[in-house]
Amino acid sequence: MIERIAVFGATGRTGQQLVAAALARGWQVHALCREGRHPGASHPALRVLQGPLTDPAALDQTLSGCQAACCVFGPRPPHTDLFCADATRAIIAAATRAGVSRLICQTGAMIGPYRANRTWPFDLMAKLFARQRPAAAADRWQQEVAVRESGLDWTVIKPPRLTDAPAQGRVKAGPQVRVGLLSKIGRTDLAQVIVDQLAEPRFRRETVFVAG
Repeated sequence: MIERIAVFGATGRTGQQLVAAALARGWQVHALCREGRHPGASHPALRVLQGPLTDPAALDQTLSGCQAACCVFGPRPPHTDLFCADATRAIIAAATRAGVSRLICQTGAMIGPYRANRTWPFDLMAKLFARQRPAAAADRWQQEVAVRESGLDWTVIKPPRLTDAPAQGRVKAGPQVRVGLLSKIGRTDLAQVIVDQLAEPRFRRETVFVAG
């Protein structure tokens, strides 16, 4: 049973929605944030910790007493800040130390060799991104590899274009879902997919594409 989760990337737009969705479930949230950052409004069930994503002491403190960890961080354009793989490896190591077995990691639908999940135009766009931003694409792919090889009870969530649209409540999610150039999902709906997977896991050790 989930009572407390750790969120890494809580100050981003997706992270803020995830924190809000978890608090709405009545869960406690530990959020590790950069110095001076905060994931939104204060809440008695929200504990904000400060420190880098690769600091073992900060990670251990964040994961203490949690039943699950959620990674929802990523680089912003121009995709030169490459940290996802290293940060995720550090989180996996800390989760292992803390006995936290459940891990959800959000990457992106353009990352990795998932031709069957993409329409031809979307797959072409993914290949173009990999050619134009090879270091960024490799960093995100190595993040997924680290999750799959972690030995934890993991789920990788792969959304297409993210929006700030209000919740629609109509989301497709699964290993066989296909996405195209017009596919999108609101961050509020994406956050709901993640908390649903924590509350009642359907896709253990699977890579899941989502679309609204």
